[in-house]
Parts: sequence; C-alpha cells; structure tokens
Amino acid sequence: MARLLIFVLLLLGPALAQNLLALAPQGATAGFYMNDLRGSRYLSGLAADWKQSGMEALLGRELGKQAGNDADLLGIAAGGVAIALYSDGFFVITRPTQAAMRALRKDTRGLRPQGGWLVGGDQDVQTGFSRELVFIASPRYARLFLQNRRGLQAPVRGDIVLWGSPPQDLLQSLNLPPRANGAARTLRRFSYAIQLTAGGYTEETRLDVNPAPDPALASLLLPKERPYNAADLPQGYSVSTGVLDLSRAGPYLSGLLRDFDVRLNLDLRAFGARYATVAVQGPPPAPDGRSEAILGHNLIYWEVRDPATAEANLLALLQSLAAFSTPDGQGGFKVLGNEGDFKAVEVGLGGTLYYKLEPTRLVIATSKSALQAVNNPPWSQDPNFRRFRARIPANAIGYSFVNQGSSLQQQLGQLGTTLPQTIGSELDQQTSSELAKALTSFTELLAKRFGSGLSYAVVEGNSLISRGFYEVRW
Repeated sequence: MARLLIFVLLLLGPALAQNLLALAPQGATAGFYMNDLRGSRYLSGLAADWKQSGMEALLGRELGKQAGNDADLLGIAAGGVAIALYSDGFFVITRPTQAAMRALRKDTRGLRPQGGWLVGGDQDVQTGFSRELVFIASPRYARLFLQNRRGLQAPVRGDIVLWGSPPQDLLQSLNLPPRANGAARTLRRFSYAIQLTAGGYTEETRLDVNPAPDPALASLLLPKERPYNAADLPQGYSVSTGVLDLSRAGPYLSGLLRDFDVRLNLDLRAFGARYATVAVQGPPPAPDGRSEAILGHNLIYWEVRDPATAEANLLALLQSLAAFSTPDGQGGFKVLGNEGDFKAVEVGLGGTLYYKLEPTRLVIATSKSALQAVNNPPWSQDPNFRRFRARIPANAIGYSFVNQGSSLQQQLGQLGTTLPQTIGSELDQQTSSELAKALTSFTELLAKRFGSGLSYAVVEGNSLISRGFYEVRW
C-alpha cells in the first residue's frame, strides 16, 4: 500500500521541478521535491481512475468541511513545493493557487518590497510573495534567498526525491555514549528517488555509510554474502531475499543498548546471515475485520548453523512474545502438536505459528494459508519472475519480486470492512462507508494497471543501493 499512497500523493500534490529546489539556499541537511506532473501523460489514466472511483469528489468535499474558512489554503501546494531543512532553520517554496495566495497574503503582517518580493512576517518566520511563488522560511534563510545566495541541489534525481543526513551539531548536543555516537555518525546520508517511465516507474534508495566511526555497524550494513536463490522457493504474490548476519547483529545490539543501561540477552549465534520471505494469498477477514493471521500470510526462511540451539532460541522468543501479547502479561504460549513436517505453537494474541528445522535453515509459516503454500510450484516456473530475474546483477546481496496487482487485490478484502471501523470515530457512518467504497473502487482500478516489479540491493563502495523496476499500464 505504500506505493499506492505515493501515487495518490502524485495526483493530489504535484510540485514544480528541480529548478524550484535550486531556488533554496545551499547547505541543507535534508530536503524533498516533486516534479510538476500535472500534465504528465503517464498519470492521466490514474487521474481518471481517481475521479471515476469517487475519491476526488469525496475527499474534496470532506477536506473542504474540515478546513472551514481556511479551505482556500488547501491549494497552497497545488503547483508544487520544494522543502529544505537546515541545522538551524528551514526554507519552503511553493506555487499555490490564486485563492491560496490571497489567503496567505491576508494572514501575513508587515508586507514590504524586498529584492523583487513582497516580504512580511515576524522574528521567527518570514513569508515572501512573487506573482506565482510563495516562500516560507526562517529569517536567516529568507535573507540568504533574497540575497540570491541559492543553488541547492539534491544528491539524486527523479520525479520525486527525498534525502537527509544526520545533523552533526545535533548529534554532538545529544551527548550520546561513545558507541551510540559512533553508530549515529556511521550513517552519512539516506536518499530516495522515483522516476516515471513509459512502462512504469523506477526507484532508487541509497544509504551512504562512513565505516570509520563504527566498523562493526558498517560491516552489518554493507554485507558481502549472497542471498538465497528465490527461484527455489514456493510461489506467492511476492518474494524477498536478503542478508543480515544475526550471529553478529545480536551481540552488537546488546552492546549498544548496554551503554543505555538496557540489558538484552540476545544470543543468536545459532543463526546465519541469509533469509527470505514469501507473501501468499490468504482468506478475506471476518465481517468484524479480524483476520485469522495477525502476522499476515507469510513464509519466512532463515539460515541456521546449529538447528537444535536455533529451535531453543526460537521457542524462548515465542514464549516471551506470547506473554507480552496477552492481557495479563503471562501465559498464552502453547505447543499444539504437528502439522505434517511442521510443529504448531500458539503465541497469545499472535495466533498460531508453524515451524520446522531443516539441516541449514528454519522455516516459519505465519498462518494456515502460508503453511499450505509450502507445496506451491517454485518461482522458477513463473514466467514473469524469470523475465525480471535476468535484471539482477551477480553481486546482489538481496532482491524482491512482486506481483503488484495481486498485492493490491489482497488489500481489497480488508478495505471494505476495516476502513469504516478505523475512521468511524472521525467521520459519520455514511461518509466512512462512502470513503471505504470509493477507496476500494480506486484500488480495484489500480490493480488492473499494476503489473510485476523487481528490486535488488548491491554494495557499491561504502553505499548500500537498492534499484527497482515496476510495470504500470498507464
């Protein structure tokens, strides 16, 4: 559903372009922008689906009601917005509707000409107006902007970009213990970009790492091992493989928390580094919105080095989780017997889990549907998986494949029953029912447009980079 929300955001809040971000002063530690996609030929079909489903009219009506006299301000970012955050301030520039422009000017005190802009505000926030643009900024960055000291650039490019770095001044002011401080300084920068293409869209996520402050954390974030071959796993609507060495992550986390006087006895030496998950189709939830599987319908595979010790550690963990997830904080854990090759255990409110130990890996099924999927044909027999699998480089440390349409269809069975209950306290019964119906209709239309998708992760130097390719029938 995360990607669905991204595309809804594209439709509701398109922004200007990279040149709008370039108006911001340099030196930002974090930022965000979206290109102006209002006239994009790629999104015209999604916009039509949004309107046909009734979401456009319904949200427009309800947002207008909620905003009341400030309804005009809903258009504050109608033509785009770029945001820059600094260690000591912020800068936002936007192209609003004319109605929003008038509302903003009405609420801004002391307007006066300055550098070709009408600028007003107070000692905390300055607001400036041109014919089409509005900036809202802390005084220092408003001043730099008006002095034409601009030129901010994002570290990555796309139609949507988000990036951020830990502010070093803030880290120093926190007076963290040495190990925690080193861990924080190891994370140099995170960035994310999405680019629309004729056949769908691409994604890139980048985590830049500085190994010097904390080599142990850097080695966990930048692994060298290769993952499981997903082609050998049973089919579902998505599969993911990756690498995380639990035998080293456990002691590292325990040591980190010890600096905060938190004792965590986490012995994971029996586990290896490779893991995989397969998400499968499950039954729709009950009329009251409850699902048979709180943890979803998943198969989880994790490499083990000592099966007997791994089983003991797993049962101890499940027993703790069962106690935590029961109202009185105790009990809730029960061994139920065998289901074929799997052992069944009841984990409090978490429901029933099934697991089995193989010589080199642990397999967990989080529901009955997941357990039954163990016998599904392997992904190697899926033609779409084989087509996308060819894109994965040999040095990938993990990858994921998903049938986006099937994933959205899985959500459909839950929306109609759970959404009205979730928002019922905020909206009247009729409106919440209308919203559930409209959102379900929109999701149905989206499911017909979205095809398969693949992402993979590689280590390049001191960066962990994930690249994805997703099909959309625009």
